Amino acid sequence: MSKESESLSAATRVKSERRYWRRADSPRSWWPWGLLPVFGLALLFLFGALFTAPRIEAEVREQVASRFDVAGVDTTDVASDGQVVRVRAGAPVKDTIYLQALAQSTQCDTWAGRLTCPTSVSVIVDEVEAAPAALAERPHRFTVARTENAVTLTGEVPDLAEHDRILGIAGQHFDIVTDELTISNERATKNYSRAADVSLTVVNHLKDGQASWSGQALSVNGSADAGAVAAAREQFDALGSSSLLGDFDVRALNDVQSCNEKFRDVLSNTTVRFETGRATIDSSNDELLERLAEMARNCPGNMTIEGHTDSRGDADLNKALSLARAAAVRDALSNLGVDAARVTATGLGATQPVADNNTADGRARNRRIAIIFDETN
Repeated sequence: MSKESESLSAATRVKSERRYWRRADSPRSWWPWGLLPVFGLALLFLFGALFTAPRIEAEVREQVASRFDVAGVDTTDVASDGQVVRVRAGAPVKDTIYLQALAQSTQCDTWAGRLTCPTSVSVIVDEVEAAPAALAERPHRFTVARTENAVTLTGEVPDLAEHDRILGIAGQHFDIVTDELTISNERATKNYSRAADVSLTVVNHLKDGQASWSGQALSVNGSADAGAVAAAREQFDALGSSSLLGDFDVRALNDVQSCNEKFRDVLSNTTVRFETGRATIDSSNDELLERLAEMARNCPGNMTIEGHTDSRGDADLNKALSLARAAAVRDALSNLGVDAARVTATGLGATQPVADNNTADGRARNRRIAIIFDETN
């Protein structure tokens, strides 16, 4: 090979080696210019999300809601996410397809003209529960019965709320409340609640007795202190018209002093007669005993029945006879409705005469029964 050929080959090799070295050691960097397209897309996304999407969603909601209103469809909520619409409606389930078609036919203004707003419609139907049948209305009976400071409630109440209300009022008036009420879950007739309130108020004035509501009228019977009868009557009359008022039979209880005076007046003019020398009450005394029993029931406190004799005969026998006669009167009054627990019988013999034992008239007056009330309740 000639020298020229060798020189040319060497020159070519050198040039080739230089090109290879420059490509390997001088690469072009992509950072940060390669991210510019990504940043541009992100800005476009943010602009659409912050400004364009809400406007589109609002318009879709407005147009779909307006469409339903014009069609008379009961919608409770319309929500949109882009062109996806979710509708909550109070329509029967069978109308779901109609609601979807109605929503999908809605059109909105776009840059390309008026186009269909939603591309997807989801309908949620709120099932409308059937209204409960109206409760039947009928009369409800109600009774408040009082003994001392305890009451018993019997009868019917229309519902639990009324039951609890009545018990609450009863608990404010009385120490002991016995609940025997039945909840009917039926509507009571007019004036039931008012009658229940009046019943509790009236009975609060009684010593014993009851108030009963028949469903149409209120009746009261029992006894009360003399000063409380008028107040009970006033509360009773406050219920309303006379058609709502039944019987009002409340006996006035006299005070101790008045009762003692009344028994003294009655027994000073007549006396309980017995068979001679015995503790057997003569049958002619039935009318007097009934009168004494009625008076005793209307008097407060405890009562003592005293038996007295004249001075003839043995003092111990007279005392025993007077006690037996007092006990016989106590038993007779108990049989006529006087509480035996209130009554004490005692025999005093001839120790407390009220007349001269030396005369027949005086001895007759000394053979007597006396009834005395004390302050003990």
